[in-house]
Amino acid sequence: MKIIRIHLVEIVAAILFIILILFFYRGNRELLGTTGDMSYSKYWTYVAKEGTREYQILPESIEAVEKQGKIILRKQLPEDIASINSICFYTSHQLVEVYIGGELVYERKVPPGAKSMTPGNCWNFVQLWEEYAGQSLEVHIKNCYDSDNVKVPEFLYGSSAAVILGQIKSRFLSLIISFIMFAMGLMLVAGWFTLGKKMHFHQGIPWLGLFTVYFAVWSAFETQIPAIMFGRELLCNHITIMSLKLMPLPIIYFIQIIYFKKNSRLMNFLAWASVLEFAVSFIGQCVGWYDLRQTLWVTHLLGIFIAVTAMVLGLRVLLKKGGKTSEHGGKLWINIICICIVGVCMILDALNYYYGFFDDVASFSRIGCLIYIFVLTRQFVDDSVKLIQAGQQAEVNREKAELDGLTLLKNRRSFELDLHKIHHGDFQSYGVVMFDLNNLKQMNDLYGHGMGDCYIITGSEIIQDVFGEFGEVYRIGGDEFCLLSNKITAEIYEEKNRQMCDWLASLRGTQVKDFMQIASGFAKYNRSIDMNLQDVIERADMRMYQCKRTQKQSKSNGEKI
Repeated sequence: MKIIRIHLVEIVAAILFIILILFFYRGNRELLGTTGDMSYSKYWTYVAKEGTREYQILPESIEAVEKQGKIILRKQLPEDIASINSICFYTSHQLVEVYIGGELVYERKVPPGAKSMTPGNCWNFVQLWEEYAGQSLEVHIKNCYDSDNVKVPEFLYGSSAAVILGQIKSRFLSLIISFIMFAMGLMLVAGWFTLGKKMHFHQGIPWLGLFTVYFAVWSAFETQIPAIMFGRELLCNHITIMSLKLMPLPIIYFIQIIYFKKNSRLMNFLAWASVLEFAVSFIGQCVGWYDLRQTLWVTHLLGIFIAVTAMVLGLRVLLKKGGKTSEHGGKLWINIICICIVGVCMILDALNYYYGFFDDVASFSRIGCLIYIFVLTRQFVDDSVKLIQAGQQAEVNREKAELDGLTLLKNRRSFELDLHKIHHGDFQSYGVVMFDLNNLKQMNDLYGHGMGDCYIITGSEIIQDVFGEFGEVYRIGGDEFCLLSNKITAEIYEEKNRQMCDWLASLRGTQVKDFMQIASGFAKYNRSIDMNLQDVIERADMRMYQCKRTQKQSKSNGEKI
């Protein structure tokens, strides 16, 4: 539990840091126009102190001659410029200045007050006006971090709104996948904390849910769509990196649980290493010693080591246990193979981040994690359905245990439980009616136990039909029944007792004539003579036996009941 508290502190610190950035930095660009866009990366001139270099098509990067890691690109603007058009380009951790006719018209720099060396990953939109037609355009790009090469952006000419719409369309599927994963992660975490203990969910569920949430946030912000739509690029950059740095801890604990390695020294070391790495990176960013991005290589190394460790441990467990099922359902080998796939995908994305094979540095991991989340969610749902079915069966068994098998009325066990549930302050409203089926033994002896059971069922149905509306009727003995009611009075009892006797008389057959009789006795709680409801039951029982003797005496005298 100690490590969970530390992880919660990490989450709170990250949220507070995001709120701080939110207050002191706001994006200031506007969306303009609605026309299309086109490539604008042809016929540029690279300007350096020793001379110029012409490019028909700009390369991906240019070696910076200056120590500052800065390049200057120059181009002549067309003679015909529509005021709705812009020059648009994407930069990653680079400072930008744009000059038209020698005048500074646009710059991208670190926001004032931000303890950061970089403005983040930014889309730049340079508005063009008609008076700029035919003038010289210069774009100054400088790396925020030391590097011999300066990455050259792809320039687009057209409407900024069209560029934004095109970027959103091209990455919309990735964003939707991220949202789906975020919702599934929240479902897993919420399901665990609301139903997990009651339904005995897998202990790895909350850790998997946390990892999924962090991964979904990282994946969504890596699409750059949040930064495009809302600006605040530095904030988005910090959210992206912090969500990535929060991922190792939950996945480590999830792997420990899946592999049954809770006491593994190596995994515990990796868990504490991830906590330390986040803390050091976060503190360094807050005080301005270095940027979060400058510590990403540590996060990547830690992630690769975790992925390799997970694959090695998984193979060892797989070879040892083979295809045995895990204790919470599903094949153990499915979990191990999926973890290995995710590990390979994350390693590929880490390599892509440094070598730039694709623009999207979360593409492999997004697919691998989505597949695994769907696999685990299916296992989770299957296990949940089994638990729900088991719970329903347990409820059915509990109800059966509380019911009398012959009459389907509640049995004596239920009677005792319900009796003890009645609060002392409610005693005065309660009355008790005791019932006894006369001549049951003679019925069994003369006509067999089948006829005796029929007598019991018929008697219980008559009692339930006549008195059931006033409370619960229980079978508390072989031929004894009891009604607990907070609605019945002496007058109601007398009326219903006559109705019961008339109903019973109308059902008598020739073979069992004068055998079927129900004796009853009623008593109402009286605090002057009753200490509890048990005293009321005893008084009702005494009156029932008086009724029983009267009925037998009347039968012996040949009187009509």
